[in-house]
Amino acid sequence: MRFGKDSRVRLARDFEFLKKNSAKVDCSAFVFYLHPNGLERPRLAVITSRRVGTAVERNLARRRLRWIFRQVSPSLKMNVDILIFVRRGYAKFEIGQLRLKFERAAQLLIDKYAGQSQ
Repeated sequence: MRFGKDSRVRLARDFEFLKKNSAKVDCSAFVFYLHPNGLERPRLAVITSRRVGTAVERNLARRRLRWIFRQVSPSLKMNVDILIFVRRGYAKFEIGQLRLKFERAAQLLIDKYAGQSQ
């Protein structure tokens, strides 16, 4: 399964909106922002700065988080936009730990938004 354009947050205004209006969780390996999007599918954006490492390390971080997103997104209760800022210490975590952090953060913030709408 490819990570197509319809699964990505691509526009600068969407990035700014997510940074300003989203709920946020610090997961130690990354900072996780989430906001309901009103579209028919969830979308993801991963930001890796040079502090994360070399280009190879940054690309690996993005690939891993996109893989986790593809695994977790079918089980999300609502369609959301997710913005992830990868942190410098990301590499010390196994992929299983990263997936668990991703799932917990997504569930926590989705429950928060679901509680607000009731």
